[in-house]
Amino acid sequence: MSYHINMPQKLPAFFVSDFGPMPAFEEDDYTKALGFWGKKLGKPKAIIAMSGHWDTGSLALEVSASSHPETIHDYSGFPREFYQKAYSCPGSPALARRVRDHLNQQGFEIRLNDTRGLDHGVWVPLSRLYPEADVPVVELSVPAGQDPHKIIQIGEILSPLREENILLLACGALIHNLGQVHFFGKDDPPDDWASEFYQWLKEKFLASNTDDLSHFLEKAPHARLAAPSPEHFDPLFFFLGAGMREKSNIHFDSIYYGNGLLFIASIGHNLGDNHAKNN
Repeated sequence: MSYHINMPQKLPAFFVSDFGPMPAFEEDDYTKALGFWGKKLGKPKAIIAMSGHWDTGSLALEVSASSHPETIHDYSGFPREFYQKAYSCPGSPALARRVRDHLNQQGFEIRLNDTRGLDHGVWVPLSRLYPEADVPVVELSVPAGQDPHKIIQIGEILSPLREENILLLACGALIHNLGQVHFFGKDDPPDDWASEFYQWLKEKFLASNTDDLSHFLEKAPHARLAAPSPEHFDPLFFFLGAGMREKSNIHFDSIYYGNGLLFIASIGHNLGDNHAKNN
């Protein structure tokens, strides 16, 4: 199939799920959807990504400023080839400085990190979205466990960069509890608790109910089972802020391995019909 798709004048904010290194090596509905939506988005000038795998744990943020970020294989227990794959995209020290300056001006403490590479939460989905690895990528740390409204504010501050054909990308896992995953049952039916949590989340997201989402630990069913620690969920708040409360779209949602939610979504531009497998 060939694609000829016009780039929107203002890029949407985009969310993709981090599900370990497997999507870089396996072919399934999720990896096909990533490829589809990479073509649908078109190629941006640059990408600013927030990942749950770079947790500074406070509102003292860091932004990667390497011109050639290394591929970080931050996982264990996989075959040798999983540690040999590289995603050799360029970085952008100039864009990193702009991110720092934008956030500094709004009172955030942030420093450049010129040795930080790209963790698997970023490079694995990007290997499917933009397999040519020719788009400059800057990674922003996640201040996990901080006030969700502060993380939303980070996205809001950077949102105007979408008008410059810069993609604001959140890479997270909205259900992330490795103790509950059915590791040998990829096609197992979804656990009831995971389905109930996701249905609540989906309803609030499509309604742009940022307030309820910001208080999901108190309001969502089974929230502490779905997100026993905050670092993988918190990139959602960056995404919500980057979308500036514009139209919310879900492009893919499916639960594998009993409770592994794979989710692709955008805010801020109508990219067309969803291309989704739903559970």
